[in-house]
Amino acid sequence: MTVPSNDAPTGGSPQYDLLLKGGTLLDPGQGINDRRDVAFKDGLVAQVAPRIDPSSATTSLDVTGKLVTPGLIDIHGHFYHGGLDNATDADEVCLPAGVTTGIDGGSAGWANYRAMRDYVFPSRKTRLLAFLHIGAIGLALNPVVGGELQDVRYVDPDRTADTIKDNPGFLLGVKVRMFVNSMPPWEAHRVLKQAREAADKAGLSLMVHVSGTPIPLPDILEVLGPGDIATHIFNGRAENILDKRDKVRPEVRDAAGRGVVMDVAHAGVHCDAAVARAALEQGLFPTTISTDIHVAPPERIVYRQNDLVSKFHAMGMPLEDAVAASTIRPAKVLGMAGEIGSLAPGMAGDAAVFDQREGRFVWHDMAGHNVDGSLRLDTHLTIRSGRVVYRDGLLLPEGDC
Repeated sequence: MTVPSNDAPTGGSPQYDLLLKGGTLLDPGQGINDRRDVAFKDGLVAQVAPRIDPSSATTSLDVTGKLVTPGLIDIHGHFYHGGLDNATDADEVCLPAGVTTGIDGGSAGWANYRAMRDYVFPSRKTRLLAFLHIGAIGLALNPVVGGELQDVRYVDPDRTADTIKDNPGFLLGVKVRMFVNSMPPWEAHRVLKQAREAADKAGLSLMVHVSGTPIPLPDILEVLGPGDIATHIFNGRAENILDKRDKVRPEVRDAAGRGVVMDVAHAGVHCDAAVARAALEQGLFPTTISTDIHVAPPERIVYRQNDLVSKFHAMGMPLEDAVAASTIRPAKVLGMAGEIGSLAPGMAGDAAVFDQREGRFVWHDMAGHNVDGSLRLDTHLTIRSGRVVYRDGLLLPEGDC
């Protein structure tokens, strides 16, 4: 791809607010993996070129030798901080990982989402959006009752769909946890059907937790269509994507072939490296890489997005593919590919700059498997709306460098 170089200004005010100079831009959305300078103005990407004069920007940062990507997108986390016992502070877990957009995976339902929308999310620098839980109060009662839909009277497809339609651009679809303790097992098929009904009425996607399901996985995949999300796709529980011969089940391949999104949602307990390796070796790659980040019990290992990009690269995904699964692909899934997921001029000024550490690195899962790798992406800078918000271990006031 040939991009015209930028001419230096002859005088007056600087042309750009911020310039990242000398880095290797890996932007699968544009098909770029080469040295590029990236300039930002008024919160947007203003120019991408092989050379941009540093005097053209108010602030120019030398990122020579570093990897520049679009801001990462974590399509499944829990960010209703203060509204859930185990929800995270998005800025503390996202920005240090190069994540500029976090999607809450059903922390709240139609009856308790407003504080998330009006107070919690607007107070964070990270762009935060959400899938609405099919249950009226989402996951709020899990610590007390052990499963959010033990009383299925909480399920109201009409109220759920109406709430989503009333919040365009903020609520992105419906989430249901098809987990063995979430609901009485004899109600599982009905709840899944009601979640499907709500998503269809809202005209948006359905995200389904598929780890530890009380019903057969093919029954779940059967109701999912293009753009719907099967999250925790590499879990190692009884009803997982592999058959008894460790081959990818035909129903899984069929679902992937018709456009069902295969989402990682790692969470430590929902991604078995042995299952993931088997799938990768058989050509089934994740559509999207996500964390299911939450405040975990002490014995659980929950990785951030930059670590999961590194881990899946260590398991055999080309780095460009792992970055695509954390940038342009989730942007497309969310219907936001015109705004985020790439650093094309005119897009949101969200970027990440990584040091590419070489050595021996080991990632673990809760099934007792290790993944060894020789490359880890460590976040050097995070740019949100054209401003540095994280640098070398420190969250920064907006605009500080």
